[in-house]
Amino acid sequence: MSFSLQALISRLCGRRPDLAISPTLWGNLLQGLRDRGRYQRESGAFLLGPADGPRRVTSVVFYDEIDPAAFDTGIIVIDGGCMADLWRLCRERGETVVADVHTHGGAAGQSESDRKHPMIAEPGHISMILPNFAAAPVRLRKVGLYRYLGRFKWDRLQSSLLRPTLSISGG
Repeated sequence: MSFSLQALISRLCGRRPDLAISPTLWGNLLQGLRDRGRYQRESGAFLLGPADGPRRVTSVVFYDEIDPAAFDTGIIVIDGGCMADLWRLCRERGETVVADVHTHGGAAGQSESDRKHPMIAEPGHISMILPNFAAAPVRLRKVGLYRYLGRFKWDRLQSSLLRPTLSISGG
């Protein structure tokens, strides 16, 4: 069992994180991103979870599972017609998209393309960017987490002692 003073203080006094994922699912997500990107190109996934309550990831749909050509150009391009498969999966699983994630070769800052082309263009949607094509070790403080505000504007989510943005813990 791992111990985190920040997690303990946050649980006792603070607010829930913006996004939570179990350690097992986090590990599977990272490995899936690495396998698809081969440490040399972007890869990504939709993170699914319950429609009600806090944003908790319970399953992952990699972009190439709905559009086999999504990673072919070295950057992520999803044919909009393939999104119907994502919505079908959500209905079948009784889940919704709680966030999306993709990798960058360098730091986890948003590119102009990221800002102008949100995967889910609804205010409140969360997008996560992992640096260095998700190469190990992935340090949580280096992960970029952004909330879409609408009209191509975003808010970078910042952790604090009482408010982590991303939690890798328990079920």
